Amino acid sequence: MKQALIGSQQKSVDSIMACRSLIDKRYPNHLRLTAGLAHAMISGLSPKEETQVMPLSIGDDSSSRSLLVWEKYKDKQLKVDRDTRIDQAAMEWLIAVSNGVTYCIKFSGNFHKKHFYTSTKKPENVQAEYDKLDAIKDDTARWLAAQEAADEVKFRKQLAHRTRKEQDCGTCGHPAGDHPASGACAKVTQSIGPTGKMKNGKPERGPIFTPCTCVKYAPPYAEKRGGMQGKPSVNPLVGATTAGANDVIWMDKIPRAHFEKVIVAAIQKRMSELKNTGKSWGEGDVSGDKAEHVEWDFGANHRGCILKIDQKTSLADAKAKNYSSVEVLMKLDDTDAKKPVFTACHLDGKKTK
Repeated sequence: MKQALIGSQQKSVDSIMACRSLIDKRYPNHLRLTAGLAHAMISGLSPKEETQVMPLSIGDDSSSRSLLVWEKYKDKQLKVDRDTRIDQAAMEWLIAVSNGVTYCIKFSGNFHKKHFYTSTKKPENVQAEYDKLDAIKDDTARWLAAQEAADEVKFRKQLAHRTRKEQDCGTCGHPAGDHPASGACAKVTQSIGPTGKMKNGKPERGPIFTPCTCVKYAPPYAEKRGGMQGKPSVNPLVGATTAGANDVIWMDKIPRAHFEKVIVAAIQKRMSELKNTGKSWGEGDVSGDKAEHVEWDFGANHRGCILKIDQKTSLADAKAKNYSSVEVLMKLDDTDAKKPVFTACHLDGKKTK
């Protein structure tokens, strides 16, 4: 790869950046704009003489990323077809075990949206980070650093979707729990003031109960997804509000076959333990959910695939914790011998290791 021409031969920064739209049209599959590619466009040289295309390092069909399913929707703002994850209720993994037995894995409690994270698939987001990292002279290292920076931005943005700022009703400011079935707000505010009655010749003061007049739960996150973008699943995080950290499984970092093997092994291990004590699945669960805690341990070779994400910790520091195991609460919803159905409903962040 030839070095990009710089110095006296380099065009102005404004001219280089003005090439973006032209490059997008002529080379729609390019994944980054380097100085070399910009100069090539200005000079009429072949881009291949000036630069090389760097692909996004995201999980392919052999990674656990492929376990997640997307559907098409028409973006109301951009007027183009885009991808979004299917609704949790439709998410179902079928894992062949042995002797004709297939485990059906489902999810509840916003599990798949809260805990399954994927690297960005938007090259323009990586490009934006790449442009900020001109202190890194090695182009490959710069591109990889840009991808990590873009993932960090994405992960923090996903976590922000679970804050009260994005989940409380944008009309009245009250949380989802005050809006039964996402309908009218049931919140009643108590204050002290004139009651309208007289006592001993003076206006009486006392408690005043004022019901909220809001007629519909409309959090900013849902308004953006449904009203502005047109996504079919309007608020996959409703009821999952948090202001702290979130434990996530980085799906790009785990081979699909290994992920499936880990789930099967975790279930069978717990089944064996229960059998040895003469108990059935969920028998000791006093909550009534008939659930059991199982460990999804992805092993030493995949350390860093589990992250504790918050708004202050960098992605590099989160990876450096080397977490590779989480404890998941799973229900047995169908005991069919050939196709039992297990539902992952909760991840216990206190047990992450």
